[in-house]
Amino acid sequence: MEEPPRRSSTDEFTFALGIDVGKTALELVLCNGEKIVARTTVSNDADGHDTLVSWVEDRGGGPEKTCVCMEASGDFEKATARRLYEEDYRVSVVNPRRIKGYASSQLQRTKTDSADAALIARFGRREDPRPWEPPSAAESRLQELTRARQALQKEKTRTLWSSG
Repeated sequence: MEEPPRRSSTDEFTFALGIDVGKTALELVLCNGEKIVARTTVSNDADGHDTLVSWVEDRGGGPEKTCVCMEASGDFEKATARRLYEEDYRVSVVNPRRIKGYASSQLQRTKTDSADAALIARFGRREDPRPWEPPSAAESRLQELTRARQALQKEKTRTLWSSG
C-alpha cells in the first residue's frame, strides 16, 4: 500500500506547532493562524514525545492538520523530529540563524522559551521552511565518521601542542 503524499505547503494546515528544543525539555506552542491556542512543556525523551503527540491531538491537531517547526539545536532535536516524522507530521528543522533573523524582522525582543516557541510556530507558518526527512543509513554513517575524524584531528593537534 502506498503512503499518502506529505503536504508540501504550510498554508494547507490549520495549526502550526513551534517547538523550542532543549537538552531535557521541549517548550510547545500551538497556533491557529496568529492566535496561540495552547502552550506546554514536555520532557525531551520518549515519554515526552508520546505526551507531545497526544497533547496536539487532544487540541484538535494531528498530522493532517498541523505543521511542526523547530530549530536545529546540536542533535537535541533529532529524536523529536524523527518521532513526529514517523507519526506523519510535516516537520521542519531550521537553522537557528534563520529564526534569529526572522525575530529581528518582527522586532521581537522578548527572550523566553515560550516566546521562542511561539516565534518558531509563526516562522514555520509564514516562511514555509523545507520539510525535514531523516538521513539515510549511509548519510548517518557518514556523519558519524566525519565527527570521529574531527575528534581525532582535534586530539592530534592537542597532542602536538602539548609535546612541543
